[in-house]
Amino acid sequence: MKFISQDGQAFEITEYALKHCTKLSKTNSEIFNLTSTNSNILRKVVQYCEMHQGNDFIPEIKKPLKSNNMFEIVNFIDAQYITNLEFEEIFQIIQVAQILGINTLIDLSCAYISTKIRGKSSEQIKSLFSSNKIKTDEEFQKQRDNENLAKRQLIQTSD
Repeated sequence: MKFISQDGQAFEITEYALKHCTKLSKTNSEIFNLTSTNSNILRKVVQYCEMHQGNDFIPEIKKPLKSNNMFEIVNFIDAQYITNLEFEEIFQIIQVAQILGINTLIDLSCAYISTKIRGKSSEQIKSLFSSNKIKTDEEFQKQRDNENLAKRQLIQTSD
């Protein structure tokens, strides 16, 4: 299967890596357009799936988290993957993972964010996220429209 980003870049994903995309793993479609996702983010989502293409099962992250160090919570490769991302990238990755049904990537991303905000004051958390651009209502609407389009396409391909 190929994923196509908003800027038209195609990413081939193997059948073995695709099995982690629970919303797409049983579709017959050869191409899936992710018109709200830029190629940089899509590349990182595909990278995660490929890292786990040999794994039939990815262990669930135990909660509550036992540490603020991701290397103590998940395996080395997942910890290395998530700790090398910027917060804005992580938020975008979560959105794509929701569309594709990659629950383990959502859990990994949320666990990392929680390690970064645990024990911090609201001011510290605001400061941590202040580098993220605040979206306008128009940008939120465009994002919702693109997500709805992707969901409709998903429904059509699974019929």
